[in-house]
Amino acid sequence: MALAKQHSDGAASAADQPRIDWPKAGRWAVALLLFAIIGSGAAWVFEQLRDPRVLPFKVVRIDGPLRHLDRLQIEKAVGGEIRGNFFTVDVERVHRAARNLPWIDQVSVRRVWPHTLVIKIVEQVPMARWGKSQLVNPKGDLFSPSPDEIPTGLPYLYGPVGSSHEMVVHYRNLKPRLALLGLELDQLSVDARRSWKMVFANGMRLNLGSKELEERLQRFISIFPLIRNGAEPESKLLDVDLRYTNGFTVRWEQKQKTPDADNPGPVTGTQSGRV
Repeated sequence: MALAKQHSDGAASAADQPRIDWPKAGRWAVALLLFAIIGSGAAWVFEQLRDPRVLPFKVVRIDGPLRHLDRLQIEKAVGGEIRGNFFTVDVERVHRAARNLPWIDQVSVRRVWPHTLVIKIVEQVPMARWGKSQLVNPKGDLFSPSPDEIPTGLPYLYGPVGSSHEMVVHYRNLKPRLALLGLELDQLSVDARRSWKMVFANGMRLNLGSKELEERLQRFISIFPLIRNGAEPESKLLDVDLRYTNGFTVRWEQKQKTPDADNPGPVTGTQSGRV
């Protein structure tokens, strides 16, 4: 009886062992094989696409009107950064290389299927000269082209470091107001003590000082026609100083003949007034 019971227990234990589901295992094996094949194929395709001989760039197109740059300058700047092919080119590197050109204000770089790289350029617009060697655009941003590329005939702005945006705002506000007086603003400057000065195309200087700037400017606008109309026909206004509470001074140069010669010589004079 004991032997029979032992045999029965052994049979039950064997029956409890897990059985392998061979059809299911086969399906998993096939799936893994397919994944391996697909992965290998993707890796092969990826390596092929990295080959610069596959889909190389045949056209580099530069868009945008150019006045101060030429296409050869841009091509030279970005040419060394156009590496790889359509898929592997580092667009950001190309963008940085173009943006480093001082005459470029904005640039965008994009790929156009299947073999074209488009570089769109927006040039800087020089509004005025800044200091000795820089230019400032209408937004107040500074840029530094080479000296031989600086256009002639631009007005001059001078100010402390970091004041270019403020100076542009004042210049754009002052220019049309002074033009109504027949004055062309050629230089606008402010020093470290916040003292404002202007120089006009005719050489006349205007000193506004550092206080009550708008009031002093309005005073100048109101008195300038009187000063101009009251000047001698041959006189030339040299400067007007409004650094006074209710007054001003005017310095002028008048040509007159000397007793010993027929050639006229300059004589300067100063007058004061109150308003």
